[in-house]
Amino acid sequence: MLNRTLSVFLALGLAVAVQAQAQAYIFFEAESAFDAAQMKFIIQEVKDADPTADVFPSDDLTILQVRHYGGLAEAGYRQAIERAGITLRPGTRSRADLGLDAVDPNAPPVYVVTGDATADDLRYRAAVEQWNAAHADQPMSTTPLHNR
Repeated sequence: MLNRTLSVFLALGLAVAVQAQAQAYIFFEAESAFDAAQMKFIIQEVKDADPTADVFPSDDLTILQVRHYGGLAEAGYRQAIERAGITLRPGTRSRADLGLDAVDPNAPPVYVVTGDATADDLRYRAAVEQWNAAHADQPMSTTPLHNR
């Protein structure tokens, strides 16, 4: 009986540890572009609040991406960034808001592995044929590189 109780607590502890290690991202938008020199202060404030978190700026210095492992809620990271002197817009931005998951329709086709090689090959071949019809000056092979 003691072994069973101990194993249940051990399993619960492991589940909590695994959950705590899952990384997540929060995207904040500044009211206006901040100076690159301010990044030092932003990073310091976020690290002081959560030593496991990382902060990455966008190229135009208006978006801050915070990668964290469940250390704080969104409000905690927001307060840390605002302590560094950055005025943030209300709420957060999603990957879709920022266009991070958007696919450029003018980009060349990319072979996507889904686990169904036949369907993957057919989908890629159709995309390449469509590309070649629209871009006769930039033809691509319908055979993916890894199948040559």
